[in-house]
Amino acid sequence: MKKLRKLVHSCLKSIHPRVYFQMAPDNAPFPYLVYDFTQIVNDGEEFETVAVDIDGWDMPAGGDTTELETLMQTVNDVLNKKTLTAEGLAGTFYLDRKIPLRDDNKNIRRRKYIYEARLFGRS
Repeated sequence: MKKLRKLVHSCLKSIHPRVYFQMAPDNAPFPYLVYDFTQIVNDGEEFETVAVDIDGWDMPAGGDTTELETLMQTVNDVLNKKTLTAEGLAGTFYLDRKIPLRDDNKNIRRRKYIYEARLFGRS
């Protein structure tokens, strides 16, 4: 899990400067990305399937979601059907779903992209 976090964090950080695992701080400036791993299935050997949720958050003046949509499209351009590698790990990411989320705060705009990542241990 530690290698996967480092791999995903590094990739997202190359896209946007504000990236957080599981939860952003209360004072995080918008827009930002939050990622989490919601399901990990292990085959008992060298292969795992992981659901990777990437949430984009923004609080645009006037409610315009253009910046958020552009950010999420960039995430998808970098991740979808791509293989990322790090020491001892290779993972290929496939977009599964795009979900527009509503927040209790009516000024906040959110998008969630869920990827299925197929991970292989490397020697």
